[in-house]
Amino acid sequence: MKHSKLSKALKYTLLASCIFCLYPQIHAEDIVTSIEKQGNISVSQPQGLSELIKKAEAPATQTEESANTSEHSTTVLPTQPARRTGFRVQVFDDNNPRTARRQAEWLHQQVQNSLPHYRAYVTFNSPYWRVKVGDFRTRNEAQTALAELKRTFPSQASYMRIVRDKINLSE
Repeated sequence: MKHSKLSKALKYTLLASCIFCLYPQIHAEDIVTSIEKQGNISVSQPQGLSELIKKAEAPATQTEESANTSEHSTTVLPTQPARRTGFRVQVFDDNNPRTARRQAEWLHQQVQNSLPHYRAYVTFNSPYWRVKVGDFRTRNEAQTALAELKRTFPSQASYMRIVRDKINLSE
């Protein structure tokens, strides 16, 4: 008698385990099947967003002729500075999740205060926090800045190096 009760309990446990284990797989297969079907996708968005997208896609400037004949005014959106490949001096690079961000921000501030004629940049490219200095078109310009940075921050000198990067062209 005890054997049959144990057997029933074991059967129900196995059945429940199978249902819980197989259900996510069955559900996932239904999702994949519905994604692979042919059809249309509709996207709903607020009217204000549509207008912003249209403004962003419009030409940034108008010629005088088109400005005189146009009934609508065009909003000129701020543009990013022109960028090209150049050099920067990397003065900090760390991936310690507890301290790297704080150290990068502190060193960035120190560079900005000590050498205001150079622009300093803090970047995070997971998991690394980096501080890079300058927008140099040539390696020689970067080499000069590297020497100045090493004199100003001797404790960081062994970590400093010149790196290729996208630089901002000065206006």
